[in-house]
Amino acid sequence: MRSLVVSALLWALVPGATFAQEKEQAPAKPRTVKSVPSLARAPKLDGNLKDFPATLTVKPPASVDASASFTARAGWRKDTLFVGVEATDDQLQAKDLLTLTVFFPDAGTTASGHIFRFAFDGKRASPPESGTSRYAQELVEVGVKRKDNTLALEVAIPARALPRFPAEGPLTFDLCLTYEDVDAEGSTPPAVSNCKGGAMEGEALRLPDDFRKGLKLKPPQDVIGLEGQPDGWLGYGILHYPNWVEADEPLTPELLEVLVAPKTVDAASAGVNVPKTLLLPNGKTLLVVLSGESPYTANGTCDADKELRLGLYMVKGKTAQRVLEWPAATCALGRATSVVLDEEGALSIRYSNGPTINFAWSGDHFERTELGKR
Repeated sequence: MRSLVVSALLWALVPGATFAQEKEQAPAKPRTVKSVPSLARAPKLDGNLKDFPATLTVKPPASVDASASFTARAGWRKDTLFVGVEATDDQLQAKDLLTLTVFFPDAGTTASGHIFRFAFDGKRASPPESGTSRYAQELVEVGVKRKDNTLALEVAIPARALPRFPAEGPLTFDLCLTYEDVDAEGSTPPAVSNCKGGAMEGEALRLPDDFRKGLKLKPPQDVIGLEGQPDGWLGYGILHYPNWVEADEPLTPELLEVLVAPKTVDAASAGVNVPKTLLLPNGKTLLVVLSGESPYTANGTCDADKELRLGLYMVKGKTAQRVLEWPAATCALGRATSVVLDEEGALSIRYSNGPTINFAWSGDHFERTELGKR
């Protein structure tokens, strides 16, 4: 009798458990997307939203407490994303701000969005903590038209001002608009936004593949995300370090450093013995770039949260491919005391704390050949 009761209990519980397990393992539903329409001609950026088709409209959820609201439209032409916004505010003031955020969630785990700010007098500086470069902010153009309690803006965001976007696959992105309405001095502005938690409520937006094709970039397959720079483009893999470069001009050691390591690190000042170039067995030259921050301080202490990185790049004309990314100085390894590449393509890096790390050239990158001592 007892076994029958147990069997009955198991029979009753297992289907529910199985259902719960299936529910937990069920893949997340893909987001619905809406395509950004192509524009027949570029808007004049005069605050007249008639240049934008009404096929794509973005609005915040209705709120009875808000004293402001907005309607936005978007379109693209050639290499530029255009956004038109019409905001209504019962008391339009100088401190009222419109924040526009663009983020491509499929651009890689280390990708982030760009934030641009506007008011009735035009552009305002992005918050420093946003990570939006001054270069990207300067590229963005805006036309503003103010009439009574209505503020109309037309914003042009060139591809190089966009945040990192996918190198292949759908160009799905979140376009978040937030209007901060300051009605009185010292009051907390009630924010009106079409996004929640950094993502659009409802449909996301998508630029067509032709937008990316028009840039005529040809990154290798291991590049996940692309990001514009003042002198070219950077391609990123799964790590935060750029593994591909395409410059506007033929690459020199100085230009490569500007692109991949804007905060140049001097080897002698960092106490590492790293050459500027290395020669492969096939006669090709590798350029060496130091990035990051030395963990060693002037008084001899070491900060384990800091690391100096060594990047080796193979250059061909205007492009460069990273063939190795490895520490140049850490608290565990010490400082690199020698970096030697022999005639057979064997690379060895020796450190002040004792270990020597060895690599072998595999035709297009270096592979580690032994673990060594860390």
